[in-house]
Amino acid sequence: MKNIIEILYKLESRYDIEKFLSEIFTKNELETIEKRWRIMELLAQGNTQREVASSLNVSLCKVTRGAKILKNKKAITTKFLNKGYENE
Repeated sequence: MKNIIEILYKLESRYDIEKFLSEIFTKNELETIEKRWRIMELLAQGNTQREVASSLNVSLCKVTRGAKILKNKKAITTKFLNKGYENE
């Protein structure tokens, strides 16, 4: 994980980041990551866990994981979704 973080940190453009991620992850893996992020966005917008699970056709268990993260006010994901994340 440290190596991937270092590479992402060094990449200079969105194009390079997208290219890198598409080279190391399969299409299915990228779709899974995108779906996880969409779960977080929908929860942050105030949708219920059941609504999110139904609209994205995922298990309630996956949605519950996202809800737990969003309850943590110190989580970077929560701060980012609430527009309170500032790159230090």
